[in-house]
Amino acid sequence: MITNGGGAVFTNSGTMDNDADSNFVLDDFAKLINNGILHQRRVFNPSSRSGGIVDQKGGTLVNSGTSSQDGEGVFTNLTGAKIFNSGRINMFVSLLDNRGTIEIFHFGACQNLAGKLGNKTGGALVVAGTVANFDSNTINSSGLIIKDRNLVNAGRMNNLYGGTVTVCSIN
Repeated sequence: MITNGGGAVFTNSGTMDNDADSNFVLDDFAKLINNGILHQRRVFNPSSRSGGIVDQKGGTLVNSGTSSQDGEGVFTNLTGAKIFNSGRINMFVSLLDNRGTIEIFHFGACQNLAGKLGNKTGGALVVAGTVANFDSNTINSSGLIIKDRNLVNAGRMNNLYGGTVTVCSIN
């Protein structure tokens, strides 16, 4: 288990493997900055008081476990960064701010439970798995959404100026 608290900053510039027997916890305004490759295979659980996650240019987050963002911090995927998800990403309260590329693979899911998904200009959200936007939640997109599988919207989805939604197949 890796626990970060008290305003700590954990910076990954190499390769980090949070394997199937491990937990990674951010608490008390701690922050994760990823410039390298982060393999998240089990549980990544920022608390309601975490400072957030920043996947910087050149950073790659490979999630096959469960990543949850809850509370204070923002999950930011900057231009030139990539998130490959075959697991589950849960956005409980905060914002998933995408300016890079997020790919949700066939068995993967991204749930916007009580937060917001912001797909900014230049950002790409590629859905080959499932993206669920629950009641009273919002997806704002001025980037590219490529929907090849399930995008379930019970909340609000705004395709803003410059945004493109491409439906590749009907499922």
